[in-house]
Amino acid sequence: MVMKKICIWRFGTWFEGLLNVLFLGHSKQIAGWIALKVFGLQDCGCERRKKKWDQWFNCSDEIKLF
Repeated sequence: MVMKKICIWRFGTWFEGLLNVLFLGHSKQIAGWIALKVFGLQDCGCERRKKKWDQWFNCSDEIKLF
């Protein structure tokens, strides 16, 4: 019997939601401003980080029922 890995918790998505609550829905704008003004980067990397953190818990963009 082969056990399938299932998506237990989307950590990246959860963390993004938490930041949106804390910063009243402006977390990506704030992160983008910090990336540009402080670090001189054009992109804050929010989406890449969210996807990477979701993959740590075996969660991808699609929803798997089985």
